[in-house]
Amino acid sequence: QRMEEYHRKRMEGKEAPEEYEYRCLRKDGEIRYVRIKVIRLPENRTISCKIDITEEKKAKEIENVFEKMARTTMAALFIYQDDYFVYVNPAMEKITGYNKDELLKMRFWELVREDYRKEIMEKGRKRQRGEAVEPGFCELPIYSKDGKEKWVFCTFANITYKGKPAVLGTAIDITEKKRSEEEIKERERRFEFLYQNSPVFNVIVGFDGKIIDINDYFLKATGYKKEEVVGKPALDFVADYHKKKAWEQLQRDLKGERTPPVEIDIIGKKKIHTVYFREGNVMVYEKGKPVGVLISGVDITERKQMEEALKESEEKYRTLVELSQEGICIDDENERIVFVNEAFAKALGYKKEELLGKNIFDIVHKEDMEKLKEEVEKRRKGKASKYEIRFLAKDGSTKTFIISAIPLYKNGKFMGSLSVNLDITERKAAEEKLAESEALYRAIAEYSQSGIFILQEGKFKFANTKFLEYTGYTMEDIEKINYWEIVHEKDRAKIINAVEAIMEGQDVNVPEFRYKKRDGTIRWAVGTGTAIEYKGKPAFLGVMTDITELKEMYEKEKKFIEDTSHYFFNPLCIAKGYIELAKSRINGEEKIMLEKAEEAILRVEKVIKNIVSKGEIHE
Repeated sequence: QRMEEYHRKRMEGKEAPEEYEYRCLRKDGEIRYVRIKVIRLPENRTISCKIDITEEKKAKEIENVFEKMARTTMAALFIYQDDYFVYVNPAMEKITGYNKDELLKMRFWELVREDYRKEIMEKGRKRQRGEAVEPGFCELPIYSKDGKEKWVFCTFANITYKGKPAVLGTAIDITEKKRSEEEIKERERRFEFLYQNSPVFNVIVGFDGKIIDINDYFLKATGYKKEEVVGKPALDFVADYHKKKAWEQLQRDLKGERTPPVEIDIIGKKKIHTVYFREGNVMVYEKGKPVGVLISGVDITERKQMEEALKESEEKYRTLVELSQEGICIDDENERIVFVNEAFAKALGYKKEELLGKNIFDIVHKEDMEKLKEEVEKRRKGKASKYEIRFLAKDGSTKTFIISAIPLYKNGKFMGSLSVNLDITERKAAEEKLAESEALYRAIAEYSQSGIFILQEGKFKFANTKFLEYTGYTMEDIEKINYWEIVHEKDRAKIINAVEAIMEGQDVNVPEFRYKKRDGTIRWAVGTGTAIEYKGKPAFLGVMTDITELKEMYEKEKKFIEDTSHYFFNPLCIAKGYIELAKSRINGEEKIMLEKAEEAILRVEKVIKNIVSKGEIHE
């Protein structure tokens, strides 16, 4: 309907758009996007040029998706090339505290903490050369602009950026997670010391003889509140008749000497508890430094209550393990699975009982067998490790996990491994899809038959191969000039006005214009454009098509019409004039003969008009 309306207006001599887009229905049913340029010719005729812009549309959609993802994702995205950042998204600015302009002047390793810097620089340079570096992820300590240390989880992928090898990276701030992990480790140490054998009296005493911490059982049994105990001398809670023995025992403990079991009476608020303190001692560490000693003893008078408390503690532990969102797995010294929680079984599509007794190698992807053997060997040597590995789910699909594993020992003998398994399958798939989408967008841009370019602050920030072919410039050279320098002096004003209007949100058509190639050749082009955001700033996306040959063809046709009119119609008009004059002077049969000649001339005129207007030979 729109095309019919435009055509009707043209035929009536009214104003109608010379250039617009429409959807074309192919014979096979596929819908394609087409840009049409229509030129009105004399005699109610038009000539049109149609360009398939479907791939441009797709490329623009892909670019918009990538840019929106880059702007909205919580993960920092960055590209570095020749050691410097060349692209960062807003999340990268937020994590580092630097703005984009500051980051684009920095070498990528300058953010990294000194003890990691050399390794990251060497691996980064290998990636920039297009070499594969495994693994493609790591945890890094970095410094933000305010000097604070942060931890980030990074992934890396080799890409081509502006025709040169580069590295695409992502970064997620895991500072709080690292802190939480350290706090959890610290709490786990205390939990192990204070609660794994509960109910018992567990007391941590510092080197100054004062109580640092006590367990809930101590408070429950004695009736004290925690603030009434912590920070007070340990001997304040010992019966007077046992103070000397307790003091001597405590001194040996604090010196790190091996102490025999001992019974000491503890004064509670309501009664005295006889506590059997076990053989000591166990040193307690805070942030890697010894701060005191753990003294643990059994309340002999209330053993049954102790057993009930122990059962309750174990139930809490099992509940915690089962409710964990991360998979937990324990395998024995022969790599046979002896325990899994619900989360691990569910991630692989199994029931828990189906996994018990399986060898861990039975569910590992065959390509990761050697890697797992190396990691198991580390644990046999007493080393904990963190690594990425692929498991095979029950349905045969592949799942990717990050594994944190520690060795288990009993009486100095290796008994197996405990691992926490985080399923990152969806995250890996998302990273691969992002890389694939960017590659597809660039391929579309490069194979387009129209020149595609991006302007920002008057400069070319991107140009595809076709645009560079049109203009004769290289990307390196064209980045150094203002965009209007390639426009013919007589057309610059209208092109500058059109670009500015589009950037202001106006719906305007870019007029036909002349441009200059690098060698000075003048060519004709048509174009269109739209306002976009590029690397976090407003930009102009333009598409240009060279129409020089089309213009030349039009000029030839115009000259043909003019020559035809001159060489055919003028003599015919003269002949018709003389016939009319002769007809007025004679009568009879001679006049009829002249009328026949005049009729023949009119028929010739019709034939010539059809040749000129339609390219057809008939009356």
